Amino acid sequence: MPNFLYLLPDLYVFFILVLFTISISTLFIFINKYFIYEKLHYKDNPTISSFCSVIGIIYGVLMGFLCLYLINNQDHASQYVQNEANATANIYISSLWLPEPAKGKIQQDVKLYINEAINHEWPLMKQFKKIGYEGDRIILSIANDLKSIKAQTNTDVAQLRALLTSINELYNARHSRVDMSYNILPPELWEVILIGTILIIAINYAFRVNIYLHLFGTMTFAIMAASMLFLLVTLDTPFQGEFVVTPRALSDVLDLMQSIKPQDVK
Repeated sequence: MPNFLYLLPDLYVFFILVLFTISISTLFIFINKYFIYEKLHYKDNPTISSFCSVIGIIYGVLMGFLCLYLINNQDHASQYVQNEANATANIYISSLWLPEPAKGKIQQDVKLYINEAINHEWPLMKQFKKIGYEGDRIILSIANDLKSIKAQTNTDVAQLRALLTSINELYNARHSRVDMSYNILPPELWEVILIGTILIIAINYAFRVNIYLHLFGTMTFAIMAASMLFLLVTLDTPFQGEFVVTPRALSDVLDLMQSIKPQDVK
């Protein structure tokens, strides 16, 4: 599917697909009327109906599985972002009990990481552009800040282990989110979908019925097929379009950090 469709507003995508399928379907109805229609017979309609039912069932099952797969992808992408937000919150809160200067440096890096993700990485993901490694460098900087801390008690050891665990979780969540931003249906699968869409519309040309009923039936199939294609396009990419995963979870964590006052830590 052309990438520009993912960047357009959903309403525009819907109308483009509907107008395209209706225009093509109507054109071929009139071509069919003058070149094929007169050779068809009413007695063939039951046979054509059987073929139409089989193709419709296969097409419906394929579309159902694809929609379920893409909805799961949306859920996974949302969960990765939530895991990323949870990890940054854990690192920030755990750092409140660390000594200076490590405490201030880690808190600054966590805020820098969230701003990097929201203000730089999200716009890049929306444009299908490659994400850089600045986020990884900030995570590495947070890990390096822990080296300057010397654990003196078992509590200190447990606290540092929890911080390292949160850092690892942040790294894994970030890369899962970045990988998901590149995840789209492969061209081969789109070819199968488009072939199925063409067949489900084209089978209607084989019916011998009143021309107005023929137009109505074919346009109904065309609108339904366009709606299914629209649904796949809107669900295909978790971070492009309007129905997307937003950085709200990270923004909430940043708001939490800014709301914490020194007197809140005892």
